Amino acid sequence: MALVAIKTAGIALAVNYGVHVSSSLAFDHLCIPHSLWDLAQSMVATASPVCSVLLTTMQLTQNNVAVVLTTTLAASLSGILKP
Repeated sequence: MALVAIKTAGIALAVNYGVHVSSSLAFDHLCIPHSLWDLAQSMVATASPVCSVLLTTMQLTQNNVAVVLTTTLAASLSGILKP
């Protein structure tokens, strides 16, 4: 039981990490100014729905890591304590 929980958590963390990194890279490319021209455009683009969704995705995936780790620990401990 504990091995299944750890294996499932590993897959969930890998997928979660992939989504987090890809949304971070997209946010960096689309929403953060890298030049003076980008700085002028960022006044409009930063509040765009795309940037908002990317930022929300990064926040949710950050929280999901804590949830997956806590749930895995609880499942592993309950599997060990269960006769």
